[in-house]
Amino acid sequence: MSKFSPEVERFIHQYVSPLTSLQSAVDLLAHHYGQSTDQRLNNLVASLQRSTVRLRQFAQLLTEHLQQEGDDIVVRVPRAWYWQDQHAAPSAGAPPSVSLGSGSAVLVGGAALDDLADLLHNAGWQVERVSSCAAGLDIARYRRPRLLVIAGTTADIEPALCAQIVHTDPETRGVVVAMATRDRSVRPVTGIPYIDLQQPLLEQLHRLLSMHHQAGQSVPRILLVDDELDIRVILSQQLTDAGFVVVTAPDATTALRLMHEQFFDLVILDRLLPDSDGLNVLRTIRSSGTTRLIPVMLLSAVSSLDEKVRSLQLGADDYVVKPCSAAELAARIRSILRRSERESSLNPISRLPGNTTIEQVIHERLVKQEPFAVGYIDLDNFKGYNDHYGFFKGDAVILHAARLLSEVVHWQGTPDDFLGHLGGDDFVLVSTLERAQQIAQAMIERFDATIPYFYAPEDRQRGYIVGHDRQGRPCRYPLLSVSIAIVPVTPSRYQQPYEIAMRAAIVKRQSKSVTGSCVIVDNEERG
Repeated sequence: MSKFSPEVERFIHQYVSPLTSLQSAVDLLAHHYGQSTDQRLNNLVASLQRSTVRLRQFAQLLTEHLQQEGDDIVVRVPRAWYWQDQHAAPSAGAPPSVSLGSGSAVLVGGAALDDLADLLHNAGWQVERVSSCAAGLDIARYRRPRLLVIAGTTADIEPALCAQIVHTDPETRGVVVAMATRDRSVRPVTGIPYIDLQQPLLEQLHRLLSMHHQAGQSVPRILLVDDELDIRVILSQQLTDAGFVVVTAPDATTALRLMHEQFFDLVILDRLLPDSDGLNVLRTIRSSGTTRLIPVMLLSAVSSLDEKVRSLQLGADDYVVKPCSAAELAARIRSILRRSERESSLNPISRLPGNTTIEQVIHERLVKQEPFAVGYIDLDNFKGYNDHYGFFKGDAVILHAARLLSEVVHWQGTPDDFLGHLGGDDFVLVSTLERAQQIAQAMIERFDATIPYFYAPEDRQRGYIVGHDRQGRPCRYPLLSVSIAIVPVTPSRYQQPYEIAMRAAIVKRQSKSVTGSCVIVDNEERG
């Protein structure tokens, strides 16, 4: 005899029947398409399988805790159940084999890359192996391989910086560049992917080549942050199909790390995350000088008006209630990006905050009535380089300088430090005097170590290029260097941002009398 009344049994039937149909439909899909050569289809089928298992478990839990109290059907679920691991699901099986297509590769490094070389050879690729980054860089410029992988250390250029040059230089921008390592504690480099040599290589290479193909189309980059694996899989696929490049993160810690390592046009942020509240993450994004301008869309199952208002007041650009259609989500993203493009002061080359934001940040520091410092960073001999190599290469040098500055500020500064791009080859740093000097010195070391590799080998060896001055007379331009003028700021000395800018211009002119890269700190007292 059933323990349930007829009313409760009808209630159970209302959710068990459609769930049974759904389970049967998913089983049919898995039977017909579960071993497809289309990786996307396999991912979707596996996601459906996991979701139906979780729904069935949830339905069983409801059934076990249903009871009738008068005219009401009541469900009482132990709170402890909520905290159980809800993400466990049957394995979707081994992924299908993937094809890398054809191409050529340059591998920089020693025996650590032997397995990778064998895999590429077996896939029909042409593989050339060299021991120095300079050789790999020159081959990449002249032969344009499809892939360049750098592992280990070399005597000429730091591998991470070599990878950045390849990633930045217009002559090599079409080459897929990656670092390879067995050490998972290696510090990440902005915009440069890693190949983990201790993990299966084929899938990593396939993802790397696919992502580079998408990124090369200059489409918006989205960071999707959600603790639900299936939501990440399905939304990521839907947004990819809508024309976006999507990177996913399962928690707040990973998301914030990725935002400091890579550039994103927009962040989709789940309201509830396992290691933090989504609103706390939003506050962190808005308080950091490097992420404060990135649009953020909150994704939540909570539809209350108060929650929406609170999120928008804290700086969210939109609030979307789950579930939502893929078409609506893509339309909202494009709307935010259009608005962001109109309102943004980001420099189009470096994607660093521009003049309006720089002035606002300096003004805010003055209002606080606390000492700080402003650094004025300028590239020397840039006109000669730009005239000789052309503006595409000139833009690449500016982007390289911006990336070096961003990395140095990230690793040696704090979230309170600010980096902006005035335009051309001029940048502004706002920090403390002590940190500004440390950042400036680190920038000079990294810039001087890498900038020679933006020149042709013969110019690099000669140490200069032959060009013409503004009067059209032949002249020699030394290799690019960087001059940094630092102005200490105390409330009693400066009241307006333009006063600091005027003083920085004077100090910068002094630095131009010094040969090579230099840092000059303004020590003059104003009356």
